[in-house]
Formats: sequence, structure tokens, C-alpha cells
Amino acid sequence: MTAPIVVLDRVTLTYGSGATAFTALRGISLAIAPREMTLLLGPSGSGKTTLLQVMGCLLRATTGEARFDGTSLAGRSLEALTQLRLRHFGFVFQHYNLFPTLRAWENVAIALDLKGYPRDELRPRAAALLARLGLVERTEAFPSEMSGGQKQRVAIARAIAGAPDVILADEPTAALDGRTGTGVAKVLQQLAHTDGCAVVVVSHDPRMLPFADRVVTLEDGVVTGDTPRPATGYDPAGETHA
Repeated sequence: MTAPIVVLDRVTLTYGSGATAFTALRGISLAIAPREMTLLLGPSGSGKTTLLQVMGCLLRATTGEARFDGTSLAGRSLEALTQLRLRHFGFVFQHYNLFPTLRAWENVAIALDLKGYPRDELRPRAAALLARLGLVERTEAFPSEMSGGQKQRVAIARAIAGAPDVILADEPTAALDGRTGTGVAKVLQQLAHTDGCAVVVVSHDPRMLPFADRVVTLEDGVVTGDTPRPATGYDPAGETHA
């Protein structure tokens, strides 16, 4: 069995203090392994996005412990956590978060630049990532010139720039139509199975289920289910472009 790369041990997270305090996570213990796509399910307000942000070092646990690759994150400085995110994590969001005034390759190149790649390598590396995601003819396009599926693929290319160990995706298919959403789900799963990433997806989208290796359900900040399952939707030889 592959050793987990992200571990949460009895993690709680509380927003605010005193009479207005709200506890979003209540004693969650969870281990996330490479080569596996984990789907986080639960109603709105159940803590899914907060949990994703704790995994990605965007929020600190109030109590309990978060560990990355066997090392506790407790007491790490903000700068240290920023560098950890840059080197090891990629993020995908529902609304793409692309820079509207930058071309596709430039949106990806920004991530490569932040990770310290030489300036003369940014464009060819960005173009190679876009080509891998079926966007070889869209490298010069601005976000306003692309479909929703194309924009999400640019966002995925940006997320995998620098070969991160962990991909965290928050409702990545919510704004996409059926065929396009399924294509994005397949890409995310291939990043787990082919690239060896640990992929965690928050979603309400039933199209994601066939591609998940594991389903974790949350309610009121508590894990109510954790079920491994066969990923019946994976087809490494199939069409992956949306």
C-alpha cells in the first residue's frame, strides 16, 4: 500500500471566537495517498471546501495536526507554507481564475515562473502542458475566446505546472456541460493514475463518481463515510479532450 502524502489527525477548524464562533471541521482524521482520486461529497456547509483548504495549507487547523509527506505542518511560518504550496500543490477552481488579459500560455507560464523556471523555458514548457491537454491550437487564445471546457483545461495545465504531488480541485465541473464535465473528470483521474498525483475533488456533480477511487462524505464538519470503490470510468486509451 502506498504511504499517504497528506494526513489529517483529529483536525478541527473554528472561524471567529466567542458567541460568533463557528466550527467548520470537527475532529477529522483522513489520509490521502498518491495515485488515487478522492471525491469529497456532502451538502452545502458540510465543510468540504474548508477541508480542502486545510489540506492545501491555505488554512491552519485550530486543533489537531496536519502532516505533509510525514512532516507536521504545525508551527510552520507563512513563508514556509507558501513555498510548500508552490512546490507540491496544484489548485483547480470552479471559475477557472484565469487572467483575462493574458493568453493561454501566459496563464500557465505564470505558475512556472513562480516555481523558478528560467524565463527562456516558460513559453515552451507552457505550450507543452497545453498540448498535453488538447489545447495545442489555443495557446495564443485569450480566456474570452475559449469555451468553458478549454478554460478549465488551461486551469488544469497551470495546476500541474512543475509536476506537483497533490492536485486539489473545488467544484471543477460545476460550470460545464455534460460532455465537457466528463472530459475534465477523466483528465483529473488520469493525473492520479498516470502521473501518480494525489487528487482530491470537492463536487456535487454525479459525473465525477465513475472516476473516483474513493468517496468521502461529510456532514456538519464530520466524516460520515469513507468508501473505496472501483473507478469504472477510467479509459487511458480514450478521448480526453473537452
